[in-house]
Amino acid sequence: MFSVGDKVIHRVYGGGIITARKEMQLTETPHCYFLIQMIGSSSTLMVPTDRAEKILRPVSKKVALRHLLAKELAGKPDKLPADYKERAEHIKSKLSSGETRKWIRVVRNLTYQQQQGSLSSADRKLLGRAMHLLSEELALAQGIDQGEAEARLLSIIKRAADANDAELTVAMAN
Repeated sequence: MFSVGDKVIHRVYGGGIITARKEMQLTETPHCYFLIQMIGSSSTLMVPTDRAEKILRPVSKKVALRHLLAKELAGKPDKLPADYKERAEHIKSKLSSGETRKWIRVVRNLTYQQQQGSLSSADRKLLGRAMHLLSEELALAQGIDQGEAEARLLSIIKRAADANDAELTVAMAN
């Protein structure tokens, strides 16, 4: 399914580009690996080709990602667990899923919590991780650098929050 040159998302480590397919003998038997240049760092990740479909997924299509961001960020925030340990585990499971929709919901929910003034330092780190993962995918989908992708993501989040505030104001006036 994957080949050299493909833009991929590792379910835990984020976005990168497959730069090579290499047979290596790290144990008693040789195995074939994809070498992935991660865009969020200077590191290269090795993924066994026989496990790639379980660990990697293609980057979302540009238009589909834009629609998903707009739809999910404009949605009503989910109620998060009040207990910080339970909340952290809940969020970590969403982040480790590798699913864009879940990453976006983490950003939406934690951004809402942040606007309410109730974000712990652990929550801020998880929000940063979710933003990082999303900005990598956005960068790969749109063919831009990660800094620009992060700026675009912040702009989309702000527009969604402003739209939600406007809806709330109208609802309260009625």
